[in-house]
Amino acid sequence: MTVDDLETDPLAPWLRKIKDEHDSSRHVDGVQCRGSVDLIDESARLRGVSAVRYGKAISLEREVETRPGRLADGRAVAELEAAQWEKLGLAEMPSGHGSVELDVQVGVRGMRSAHGGDVIKYDAHGVHNTHMDGLAHIGAEGSWHGPIPAEASLTDEDTMVAWANHGIATRGVVLDVAGARGVEWIDAEHPVTGEDLDAALAATGVTLEPGDALIIYQGRDRYEAAGNIYPSGAAAVARPGIGEDGAVWIASKDPGLVLWDFHDARNNPAGSLEVHNLIYAIGLCLVDNCLLGPAVAALKQTNTSTGLVVAAPTAIHRSTGVLINPLFLY
Repeated sequence: MTVDDLETDPLAPWLRKIKDEHDSSRHVDGVQCRGSVDLIDESARLRGVSAVRYGKAISLEREVETRPGRLADGRAVAELEAAQWEKLGLAEMPSGHGSVELDVQVGVRGMRSAHGGDVIKYDAHGVHNTHMDGLAHIGAEGSWHGPIPAEASLTDEDTMVAWANHGIATRGVVLDVAGARGVEWIDAEHPVTGEDLDAALAATGVTLEPGDALIIYQGRDRYEAAGNIYPSGAAAVARPGIGEDGAVWIASKDPGLVLWDFHDARNNPAGSLEVHNLIYAIGLCLVDNCLLGPAVAALKQTNTSTGLVVAAPTAIHRSTGVLINPLFLY
């Protein structure tokens, strides 16, 4: 497929097929589809609860850095990213993605009392902070999944409110794709395929059911610890992640949500987002930039791959995404 092929249809043929199948099987006239979260029902939650055996909990969130003394580290990362964009032949590094501004105010009255307050401004997307993408993040043909008119985001789009009210808690299944491949991390030259995901699933001995959460570990923590910088999604360049074949696999499993560390591989002629485009096609709930290495290591000690995932977004009207701290209980 070439870029010209996509000018007649905003969706690649494989993605159009997935969308049409979803629409015919899941959409009801006059009823707004809430996407993959609708698959999280009572049985999915009970599967998650029954998977908790040790009473342990682990956060899957990357720390949101706001400490003034650490901001120099952030600037150093920005300089490395800028050098990377230059090496890739790009004019400049996309700005704003992952940025967080925190204004903290503290009042102290002698020895009697103290109080604090703060105002925070953040970019709900990018490749740095752990966040949940809403249906209003990726769209096509003038609409979000649902269908929801794109213009509704200016007035009353309510994905995050509906998802928060529904309750996103379900069984999570951890797929160690890097481990299944026998590598420290996935590289940009070899995107994750359906075969890779099958191998990682087979290693768990678990049978997936609709509404389960897929937790896909690709070794990003090791990749970054080795000094590598993960490219922003604002630059259409190939990078470590899941490719088209893996995206088709994910859609076929009907997950309630997907939590991952690396994003889309973008290893295609158009540089499109293979998995993120499933937000539009099937209403996929994605939690980006999860810290999964510690969870994978902890689960290996107990020889388990399942637990209860609780991913509760803040109910903000018109929000295209929110920072989130997903918890995994096992």
